[in-house]
Amino acid sequence: MALLLCLFAAAVAGAVPRMESEVGVSIQPVGAASASGGAGLGQVQVPGGRTPATSVLLEFTLPATGEDESRWVIWMPRDPVDSIVLTRGEDWRSQPLGFYRPGTTEGLLPGGYLFPLPSAWEGAIQVEMHIESGVRGSMSPRLIRESEAMRIEQYGAATAAMVYASLFTLALLALALFSAARDRMFLAFFAFSLLALLTLATINGHLYQLPGLGRFALWGGMGLLALAFLFGAAWLQMLMLYVGLAASLPPAKRAIDGYCIAMVVGAAVCLLDIAALGPWMQPFATAAWVVAALLGVVMLVDAGRRRVPMAWPLAVLCLLTGIGGLLMELAARGQVADLVLIRYGYQIGIVVSAAILAVGLIGRISEYRYQRDRELLARTDTERRMQREASRSNLNAELQTQLRSLPVEDVEWSAFRLLLDHLMPIVPTESASIVVRGYHGQDLLVVEPVSARQVTELQVERRMLTLKRQCANGIPLQQPVTSEGSQSVVGTEAIVPLQIRLPAWGGLVLRRAGADGFTTEELSLASELAKLTLLQVDQAVAAINLRRSAEVDALTGSFNRRTIDQWLSRAFAEAERDLQPVSVLFIDLDHFKSVNDRFGHACGDFCLRNVASTLRAALPEGDLFGRYGGEEFIAVLPGRAGAAARMLAEQLRTAVENMQLDWSGQALQLTVSVGVATRRDGESTPAATLERADKALYAAKRNGRNCVQVAPAVFS
Repeated sequence: MALLLCLFAAAVAGAVPRMESEVGVSIQPVGAASASGGAGLGQVQVPGGRTPATSVLLEFTLPATGEDESRWVIWMPRDPVDSIVLTRGEDWRSQPLGFYRPGTTEGLLPGGYLFPLPSAWEGAIQVEMHIESGVRGSMSPRLIRESEAMRIEQYGAATAAMVYASLFTLALLALALFSAARDRMFLAFFAFSLLALLTLATINGHLYQLPGLGRFALWGGMGLLALAFLFGAAWLQMLMLYVGLAASLPPAKRAIDGYCIAMVVGAAVCLLDIAALGPWMQPFATAAWVVAALLGVVMLVDAGRRRVPMAWPLAVLCLLTGIGGLLMELAARGQVADLVLIRYGYQIGIVVSAAILAVGLIGRISEYRYQRDRELLARTDTERRMQREASRSNLNAELQTQLRSLPVEDVEWSAFRLLLDHLMPIVPTESASIVVRGYHGQDLLVVEPVSARQVTELQVERRMLTLKRQCANGIPLQQPVTSEGSQSVVGTEAIVPLQIRLPAWGGLVLRRAGADGFTTEELSLASELAKLTLLQVDQAVAAINLRRSAEVDALTGSFNRRTIDQWLSRAFAEAERDLQPVSVLFIDLDHFKSVNDRFGHACGDFCLRNVASTLRAALPEGDLFGRYGGEEFIAVLPGRAGAAARMLAEQLRTAVENMQLDWSGQALQLTVSVGVATRRDGESTPAATLERADKALYAAKRNGRNCVQVAPAVFS
């Protein structure tokens, strides 16, 4: 866009004539009016303010107009005046034209004041021109053919249309970018583009042609000065946002903010239209505008040193635009020639500067996207770490909760199942399996999904030695999986070794369809969760063994007396609450001392272990069995009354009697005596029942041993 604007400006500068008169025009002052220059370059000085109208006498000689030639016209650039009218005595009077109230015959985008002269005029002509204006300036009347004047008007209209269309397009672009990026910088640029469009349309006198906006003419020249103040302040604010002055030089930003406030105050004073301040506001506005351009150049040079995008081109354009505005002011005062390039040059500079500023702002979108992507990656990484930590915490909590309540033989399988359940949602796989050999004396294969177990078993058996070597390395690895009978890759397999103490070994095998492998983070996560699982398994097994050592008799593997007493108290309390029976069996080996004396204590221990194993096997599930002390055992039978308890006691006695034991080649014959007692109503503690069972046991001993006695029938 900037290149096209520059080319268009060059075309305008080269193609439009210099607006010089084809016939010499002599300007003579009338009354207090002033004029300067010679033929063809005469300028009428307009003092402005609330002074009387300026009147000058235009003298020129018109040649005869041919049939193929257009008529003569007096044309002047469109400067801000209230009214211009030409008269020739009482015979002829032109239509009055004004900057703030465009005539209906002036066209859509007029670039000057056009006064057609009667076709019959020829020879020496004198015309008086009357000008009323509230703003100081100068008028440069030219006597040219109407065709040339129309050509000048067309170029002026094309240039103005290009300026307005460019600014309007930039404003729409800024609004669209704000809607997409939600960056306030684009909203500020949208407001700046609209203000620039409003200011230039007002300076060119085209704003007053729009319905409803003609009321802005009430302020006249002061309205133009107010817009100049506001545009300068908006330009500085836009540049400060663009170069990031608040972050780089906060004191400079505060100073420029103060200057912008002063310009806004100047705009307010202009809108108040105070007559006494009128002569001073125009030079003050020009100086303020030039200072704003210089401040913009300084900010952009500093931004260029800080490598802000497009800062150097903007600095050059800002300087050129400021020079163009200054030349335009000098041309308005008649101090330099009023050329097309001067009249529209600074406006084109403003448009090109806005276009380059838009390019720089659009470049911020990539930075915004980069920052957004970086924040998205950081957020994704944070969420991934949180998910990873949540999975670790959840797995750890479930392992601690479930493993402590399981039998020791189920701990490993349950732990590995939990590991796969928590791993597969965060490390997507087609299948996953855990292979262990010799871990706590167990060989396990856990497969997910379960439907793949049969295939996995065959693969594990076929690759057992290879898996063992790969797991022995201790380093996760992955390898392609090819289809049978061909070399095409159908998936990726990752093997994560389990840190198990030798000679046991194990590994986590993950499979994923396709050629995409597992990331380092995924393998690291799998290793971490596997390590956590093994730690919890080892702790759970150690805790179960420790608990068993405290609860179980080391010799017989049965519950010890401490555990039995705890269970008895609980069973009696529950039976009293539910009004259910509980029976207790005291079981004692007959003549056990003679076995120790004849065969030694090793044989005695052998007998105790075998008797305990036989009695445990003969008890139904749900009954409690333990070693109460020495050669005496106890069985607790919840829910059984006297008759059922006696029947079970007979079964236990018979089971021991039918045992076939051999010690050093000599057969051993063992028997037991059993005492039975049942809880009575109101007994919430086992003491009384145990006492009766003990008396029943001694009664069985007295009655010849190898028998069952039930309390209280024997000793009531």
